[in-house]
Amino acid sequence: AVVSTQSGNYGRDAELEQSKSVMAHGGLKDAARKIIMEDVFRPLHNKGEWKVLVVDSLGRKIISTCLKMKDMLDNGITIIEHLSMVRQPLTYLDAVYFVRPSQDNLLKIRSDFGEVSGGEFENSGRLYKAAHLFFTEIIPDQMLIELAKSDMAPFIQTVKEVHLAFLPIEERVFSLDNPTAYNDYYGGKLTEQKLEEIAEQLVTVCATLDEAPCPKVRICHSNLDCVKDLAKKVQAKLEKYKDADILTTNNRSQPSQLIILDRGFDPISPFLHELTFQAMGYDLLSSVSASSKIDPVKNTYSIDSNKDSSLDDNKKEIILDISNDLWRELRHLHISNALQKINAQSKDLQEKYIKLRGGSGVDPNNMHEMKNMINKMPKYKREEANHSSFLKLAEDCMAAYNSGTVERAVKLEQDMATGYDSTNRPIGDNMKACVPVFVPQNNGPLFTPYQKLRVLILYVLNKKGLNKHLTKDTLTRLIAKADIQKEEKAVHNLGALGIDIFGTSEMESRKMPKRKERDTSGVFETSRWTPVVKDIMEAVVIDKNLDADFYPVFHSDAQNNNDCDPGTVTSLRGHGKKQAPMAAQRSGPKLIIFVMGSISYSEMRCAHQVSETQYGLTRRGWEVIIGSDMVLTPERYLDKLITLND
Repeated sequence: AVVSTQSGNYGRDAELEQSKSVMAHGGLKDAARKIIMEDVFRPLHNKGEWKVLVVDSLGRKIISTCLKMKDMLDNGITIIEHLSMVRQPLTYLDAVYFVRPSQDNLLKIRSDFGEVSGGEFENSGRLYKAAHLFFTEIIPDQMLIELAKSDMAPFIQTVKEVHLAFLPIEERVFSLDNPTAYNDYYGGKLTEQKLEEIAEQLVTVCATLDEAPCPKVRICHSNLDCVKDLAKKVQAKLEKYKDADILTTNNRSQPSQLIILDRGFDPISPFLHELTFQAMGYDLLSSVSASSKIDPVKNTYSIDSNKDSSLDDNKKEIILDISNDLWRELRHLHISNALQKINAQSKDLQEKYIKLRGGSGVDPNNMHEMKNMINKMPKYKREEANHSSFLKLAEDCMAAYNSGTVERAVKLEQDMATGYDSTNRPIGDNMKACVPVFVPQNNGPLFTPYQKLRVLILYVLNKKGLNKHLTKDTLTRLIAKADIQKEEKAVHNLGALGIDIFGTSEMESRKMPKRKERDTSGVFETSRWTPVVKDIMEAVVIDKNLDADFYPVFHSDAQNNNDCDPGTVTSLRGHGKKQAPMAAQRSGPKLIIFVMGSISYSEMRCAHQVSETQYGLTRRGWEVIIGSDMVLTPERYLDKLITLND
């Protein structure tokens, strides 16, 4: 296999020490955790008193992403309940609500204190002793007035806006957790209310970082109205947040920036097989057609411990999270480099354990030394089990890669994505190379429908749509030979991203910037493609010359009106100037990139890599943060594309 025999580095900055970066260890996660602890739990906590935490769907995910059960127990939270579920009365306990400020949520909260439909009040129906209301976003004035006039008002002891309405899934990566957003943006189903909600969520990312992008939001040059519509809402809400003193503009020579991109800015990256450890694992091992060893929602890797005697019997899954130092170190390495590092570290651990178990260098008559040796043994056993788990994960990745189809598809995908083969020669038409994927050859491997579809879409994108080499009839025959008629809607639906495959769109032709030239020497043959978003990041952070023709500053004549009023600060609210939650908050500017619909794991990796270059290692360096409505593997992205207009 190419990945197991070729030497070299995966890019020049792939293995820089993450610990040197300002936000390396916690970043967004630490910032969000600190806000929840200091703004929600600790002000209410009195020793010996217990409370109930009531959450909606988003609140539950934020809490589970940022906190551990011990954090809540230490702050007097004895039980967590979902707002939409039927709950038992606990009238001797206060309830802490952490929810979005929606009308539906407010009705449920009021019903918890005895109000029924029609505004009537039944004290016998009360579930809790008192209510402490914490809202993830700004609550509209009208809702505050309704609360103040409601019969539950005497039971309300706290009302506060937390400005935290996103999931900080990694140090520099966030998700708005909007599974329908892709269809809303590109399927023509985006309502005014949904647009308001998404804009509000995105602005809370800036609020959490206490970073006001200046002077305006930037967007990609797009032929889709939804990009400008979202930018307009976000810009107006940013101004409102600054007026309310929730955000401050930092007077840096290089101000922070927020760039909004639609998914069509880079239609290639979401389809490619990526051979870095994290992306490869999530792509190949969370596949709907595989055994799903990785759960992309829980971010866990399941291991059959009965087949691996080196693992503890009760260690059947590991969490793929930045709290695991080894995962943080390995996740962005090429699979070949990851395997080498795991094996080297495992060997070092074994040698240390052998010396420890043998008591080498330890005086048996010295009780202090003997005690230290005994105390260290469980630690080494845990580290050994952790390394064994990730070695098993890497082996599972390689087994999937070497299954016969993935290995063949990867090189072909790289050729079509870059337009060049591994010797840097233009690939030309390259139709013949695709035939073994679409049509089974003599005893050749059978590609899955989604593998065929990924190659087909990349071929079409390489040809820039229909032309003399790729006619509509040719495309139809290819789809029929590949037997992917059920999945062919994905090809047609590319048009919804502003990519005119068939030359029939009435939209303005989309401008695509020239790609940055890169030295591919020492780069793995199977990893030649660089996501477009990395060009954007480096243009801002390193080159300081982001092309304004392709990524203009957004301007709107309606930015000073009230068409997207998030409300004003009133005496009913419990908020004020948000304190910068990070110790290194003022260290340098932030580049926040939001991709509408979804991002890929390879694009997540780019945010870390660019932040960790030599330009980002100083305390004044840039930090790059990327987010979207969802993080999707290629197969799940295809699901979205196929069902776009259903």
